[in-house]
Amino acid sequence: MIRTLLFFFLVAVVSVSAQIDDYFKESTRDRTGMMKSYEISKEDILDNMVRRREQLGKMLEKAKDDLTGHEAGRTLLSDEEYEKLKKKAEILERKLERMMDIDERELDRMHRREERRQARRRSRSREL
Repeated sequence: MIRTLLFFFLVAVVSVSAQIDDYFKESTRDRTGMMKSYEISKEDILDNMVRRREQLGKMLEKAKDDLTGHEAGRTLLSDEEYEKLKKKAEILERKLERMMDIDERELDRMHRREERRQARRRSRSREL
């Protein structure tokens, strides 16, 4: 009885492991196939920048709210936390300002860098 149960258990484990192996092989093929056909455009880069600016804006807003809350006495931060948050807000502000001043030359540079990154990914996917 125990041998029979053990046998069926081993058969089930082997079957499931083969299915899992096939799943990962297929998903790797899908990823590499997608990467081979995917080319990034300048519009994609601009869209990503817009999304990133929105994300950084939300982060800056939260940091400023936390600082205001501390200064108003609503929340209590340690001196170290307060200084870190203040520095974070300054960094986010500078980053957002730099992102607003993107010219065509900078956009071309970003596009070329992204094309090189995609080429590296494609070459790595061929090695799989």
